Amino acid sequence: MLTVNLKKQFKNKKTAEFLLDVSFEVSSGITVLMGASGAGKTTILRLIAGILTPDEGSINLDSTTFFDSAKNVNLSIQERNVGFVFQDYALFPHLTAKQNIAYGIKDKSLRNEKARIMLALFHIEHISERTPNKMSGGEQQRVALARALASNPKIVLLDEPLSAVDVETRTKLLDEIEEAQKRTNIPFIYVTHNEKEAERLENSRVIVQNGHILNQENLQG
Repeated sequence: MLTVNLKKQFKNKKTAEFLLDVSFEVSSGITVLMGASGAGKTTILRLIAGILTPDEGSINLDSTTFFDSAKNVNLSIQERNVGFVFQDYALFPHLTAKQNIAYGIKDKSLRNEKARIMLALFHIEHISERTPNKMSGGEQQRVALARALASNPKIVLLDEPLSAVDVETRTKLLDEIEEAQKRTNIPFIYVTHNEKEAERLENSRVIVQNGHILNQENLQG
């Protein structure tokens, strides 16, 4: 169970101040974060991952405290062990698909075998030696998903991962994301503003509006 209760104030000379003030819970399956552009969805993921630091509040995953302002706890990104799939893939351009996937695996003796398993899971064995500039958008996204899962993360965060792929590829990737979640049984938080994507994947839905949680609905069962 991931429990998020946090506040973050943003100040920008060019735009109005923005206050993110959210409280919600994530259990098993795929939780979809929905909301308009600028609502705060990506910021929430970055705060959970440790890329950004809240002003106050707490973030807890099962028995691990990621952040607690009252207790002065703020784990590093590495200590949180969170898988993150960025909207722009963020693959290392000089590494092959296999090397990108293996990058985050701490135990060097397991890297080759774990990378092979992840390549097979996402049906990309044939591009294992290709660098990102020789991959299609869909192939890059599969590598990014495989890399996020390869280190056995406690939770996986996906920030509009299919926004740059065509409809046919998106349909296939949605199937593969669902399959990966069920196979690994790791909680996924999936950010999108696409209603069809949300309906296809979600076990629960959290609506974000202007930095606040408008509604949370559990759709399992």
